Amino acid sequence: MVAGFSVLSLALDAQTDIVTTQRIVSDVELKKQQERFGIAVSTDSSNKLDISVTNFGQNPVEISSFWIINKTLATQPATRYTVNYDDSFVTGGIPSSILASQTLYMIPDSYDIKVMSSLGTIEIAELVVGPGGSSVNNLRSVLVTDPPDVILGQNVTIAMVVTNTGQLKINDVAPSNISVNPSGVVVGTSGPNLPSVDLIPGESFLFLWDYNIDGTADTSIDFSNFATGLDVNNNLIQSNIASDKSVLRDSANSTSEELIVLTQDLLAKPELFIVMPAPFGESGQQGVWGINVVNPIEKDLEVSKIVITATSTRYTGGDEIFTDNNGNACQAEHVDLSLGGTWSCPMPNQLMWKSLSSPVSVPGLSTVPFLALVEPGFIGSSGDFLETVPVDVSVYTTLGQFGKSGYGTSYNEGSTTLPNVYLTDVPGSSSNANILSSIDSISSGSVVKLNATLTDFDDNLSHVIQATDSRLIINVPKGWTSPSIINAPGFTMDPIETFADGSSQIVGVLNSDISSTADTQTIEFQVTAPTVTSTQLYVMYVLADGISSGDVAIGPLAEIVLQVIP
Repeated sequence: MVAGFSVLSLALDAQTDIVTTQRIVSDVELKKQQERFGIAVSTDSSNKLDISVTNFGQNPVEISSFWIINKTLATQPATRYTVNYDDSFVTGGIPSSILASQTLYMIPDSYDIKVMSSLGTIEIAELVVGPGGSSVNNLRSVLVTDPPDVILGQNVTIAMVVTNTGQLKINDVAPSNISVNPSGVVVGTSGPNLPSVDLIPGESFLFLWDYNIDGTADTSIDFSNFATGLDVNNNLIQSNIASDKSVLRDSANSTSEELIVLTQDLLAKPELFIVMPAPFGESGQQGVWGINVVNPIEKDLEVSKIVITATSTRYTGGDEIFTDNNGNACQAEHVDLSLGGTWSCPMPNQLMWKSLSSPVSVPGLSTVPFLALVEPGFIGSSGDFLETVPVDVSVYTTLGQFGKSGYGTSYNEGSTTLPNVYLTDVPGSSSNANILSSIDSISSGSVVKLNATLTDFDDNLSHVIQATDSRLIINVPKGWTSPSIINAPGFTMDPIETFADGSSQIVGVLNSDISSTADTQTIEFQVTAPTVTSTQLYVMYVLADGISSGDVAIGPLAEIVLQVIP
């Protein structure tokens, strides 16, 4: 009996040990699942390393070690460092440096910093240490110049998108002074639009400048810039250096934005001009997207595919600009049903027209519009807003594949409008059959009547384009003369302004809110076409500026192609 009870006692003890072990393991696993922390890494002017940890969970985090991994030198080992006990515990909500009692200096290079807790949770951050201790970490910048060809004495707009790609907030994000090469071409500057901003994780901001440029025609001008900010421990961090260029053009021979004359003397490549809404999103209605494909040579070309790519600027990803909130295929249909081919979305952020078996012919020195009515996709949750969505376009033709970038729209998942601008052959119409983005066969020197239209394709009557704060703008290209207003009952018209180069601008301020397609407003105007001896193509810019519901800025754009024949 004693032997039997001894065996039973040992079995019960073993069972107790197993249960206790399981409870300990379960407790550790639960704590590990609840453990959440973010890291920010940087260096100071002496190349001294700092690693800041912010605890997002409900339990204290114990940081046990970290690794420094050289990303460019394969011969350099990954080095592990232990964290001093006094610095290892991080309580909730307050950033804490785990190197407060250690000193490590970094050699300029590119690194991955891997931080590990005692429970095995790992977070990784990239660190690029530049000369003088500047650390490129968690700030990413992209710089775009508009236009890429600028007329002597006129302005070029510099746009830089800065994004916080890290896990923690970055304060006082500010652009540096723009570097211009050669510097002597700058005769005047204005901007940026804001001196600095604070960026939460995944947030972006668009800094803007205007530079007045003058100098020698055909000079290539390089612009470069970077942004700096302060991490949670007030350490200075720096973005990558972003750059772009513009080319100076003589106004007498310019092929820039005011007048684009496309003849066989130019390179044999198609020109692309966009039509797009801004903002885009939320509504179950459809906005107008599309591309005017211009053939600059006398020989016909064929178009087999067009792709419009809208890129989310949120680091978190998952945004779907052109698919619905269930991830289904995009809802897109032809504006011109006779065009042929099909519209689809091969990816959530791509809109594509394709007709491989029966490509569309674009006759020499003419244009064909490829327009679609597209239903917005889905981002995040209700009320989410992307201030800027970069847009690129590509076209596949018998002359080759070409692309164009530098466009931008915005996306709103809240209560706002879906505005578009376009020409129409019936004033006030939003019907597919009446929407125009190009006009062919305009007689040389003739007086042309045009209808520039602003429409809200969102039919929710509580979402409005606000009056007094919003305006329709028509930029008439150089060579087109005697612009005059025929009828504009929905607008208070500003005086027509004619610029020194011969181009002009028509501006009308809304008299009342636009809340649906039923409230569509049109400026009817006339202008005299240039006198030409050969077929010429011109671009007229129609756009809108103002505010819609929820204090959301509007900025739809239509680059209208006008063909003038002798």
